[in-house]
Amino acid sequence: MSKTKQYVKTLKLWRNVVVILLITAVVFVLVEGLASTAIAALQVMRSPAGEASQYDRTLGWVGVPNADVPHMYGWQKYVRTNSLGFRNEAETDTLAPPGKLRIICAGDSFTYGQGVANDQTWCHRLTELDGRFVTVNIAQPGYGVDQMYLSYQRDGLLLEHSILIFAFVHGDLDRMAREQQSGYGKPVLRLEGGELVADNVPVPRFRWWLNRKVRRADLRTVDFLSRLLRRLSSSDAEDTPSTIETVGPIAAAVFRSIQRMTAEQDIVPVMVYLPTQRDLEAASEWRSWLAANIDTTRTPFIDVTPDMSAIPAGQVGRFFIALPSTTVGHYSEEGNAWVAELLYERLTHLPQLFHLLGDPDSLAVPLD
Repeated sequence: MSKTKQYVKTLKLWRNVVVILLITAVVFVLVEGLASTAIAALQVMRSPAGEASQYDRTLGWVGVPNADVPHMYGWQKYVRTNSLGFRNEAETDTLAPPGKLRIICAGDSFTYGQGVANDQTWCHRLTELDGRFVTVNIAQPGYGVDQMYLSYQRDGLLLEHSILIFAFVHGDLDRMAREQQSGYGKPVLRLEGGELVADNVPVPRFRWWLNRKVRRADLRTVDFLSRLLRRLSSSDAEDTPSTIETVGPIAAAVFRSIQRMTAEQDIVPVMVYLPTQRDLEAASEWRSWLAANIDTTRTPFIDVTPDMSAIPAGQVGRFFIALPSTTVGHYSEEGNAWVAELLYERLTHLPQLFHLLGDPDSLAVPLD
């Protein structure tokens, strides 16, 4: 055999080897992609709150029923939910337990207790401060005031309770202007003829699904598609701050609606503004707006900011979770305990609650 023919034969052999290797690589990539897709599909019902939450067509995401994540936020910082998906270890019946005052805590991650265990959240700690209380935590991380309202309207009002604590931070009001939060779809409220109407419902599942796959499976193709979808979507306004002028009237309508709904069932609503570290560093326009737009004669309003701001910086810093925790900025165990104690003191001195809790001044024993 001539050298030329041998060379051609060798070249063909190597070409075939390269082709086989390329085909093998392509098949491997396809199989890996399918496997990643399958894994992501199993996780498609998850949400921004992680393993303890799932997609919801009306609210965007809600709690997974009967979830048990022992170390959700670190060693023994567990998350457990009951059969209704609320962050409560005890079951929540429609009727309140006999002899108990049931309180519903509605809110975002600061009320949910992101970063601490179930029994360290300020909502749960209220039950430790007063044996008459039993609480139901319907909050979810990432919720805006709109989602809190819709969640309470759909799920909270079905439960017998005496007090609603509707707690929020400044960012929850800004979220009302967005159709998504951290890439996940959510409902948006608007006013139509003076009435609140929910848009972006059902919450789009496709976009939510893509975002979840990027976060959980790290698929580059899906990452590209998700980024392209966000670029093409004119309604994606997460980076566009809302204004009091546009969101304010809707927020005011939410507060009025809550007052009407609770009055019909003899429930006392209490609006609570929870400070973040940002509130301790700079004044928030939302705080002054809230003070002027919540009818405190009918709906009590507790702004926790002044009390927390009065605490020395060295001490108040311990109220917030620090780096390297992924829940940085949320209330620590110490912060949750302090908030619970402050809220309890304020609740027991609200005239609107005297018929439930008694007048604290009338309980004082006069000195001889």
